[in-house]
Amino acid sequence: MVAAGCDRIENHAPTFLMINLSDDFHQLLDHSDEHTPVPTWQQLSRSVSAVDTGLTFHAARIVAGSCDDEAALERWNAWPRKLRRTVALLVEKICHEGWLESVGPISGSPYDGGFLFTPRCTYAGTLEDVLNAKAINDRVYMRSNLRGGLAAYLSAWNHKTWKRSWIENDTPFSSLHIGLLEDGSAEVHLDLFNPVFTNGAPQRDVTTLPGLGAFNHRLFRLHRKWEEGQHAPTTRTSANYYHFMRGRVPLSF
Repeated sequence: MVAAGCDRIENHAPTFLMINLSDDFHQLLDHSDEHTPVPTWQQLSRSVSAVDTGLTFHAARIVAGSCDDEAALERWNAWPRKLRRTVALLVEKICHEGWLESVGPISGSPYDGGFLFTPRCTYAGTLEDVLNAKAINDRVYMRSNLRGGLAAYLSAWNHKTWKRSWIENDTPFSSLHIGLLEDGSAEVHLDLFNPVFTNGAPQRDVTTLPGLGAFNHRLFRLHRKWEEGQHAPTTRTSANYYHFMRGRVPLSF
């Protein structure tokens, strides 16, 4: 399921960003908000040169809860830079993943790196159906439970309000983490370092423990060091997510 307009996203960094997985990430995790691009509404909605009604509709629905482009633009401009960047990164990442149609309006205000939203039921089923298909059939996502392995289970440990959740397993950086809440709403955010990146990862980076499943031990260590505790407020930012995502996911900015 690919949302209309996704195949028209321009990629300004066609080669993968090569990153040395060392412990010293100070420079890579020190991108400022002011010196990191933020797309315009026209870039995000693909209406720079010609209106792409497909993605314009999706973007307006997610931002404003309707197909009113002017209302979406007004709300978009009211958000600070980091929140506009966050929403753009998530919309374009989810579009690239093929389930943008399952994302309804943002609930409340986004936060740096994520947002809550109302899921939509599509011809492919509920959001849960779509994500389970990616886990079971496509095998590019994992359920964040013990059946997925200890690392997958721990990835949802800090999300006590999530009753079910999923995480990508085929990308090392800026991976999607999605949860369903008891009230029927959903949350999506980005993780810098993905400890369950085992699908396509170098075998030397993957550890398999009997009864505990497989995990990426290098990224698990980096996730624990940089995304938990004292470093989290300064590393888990849309500016850093942008630089890790650029060259791996087609972006409009």
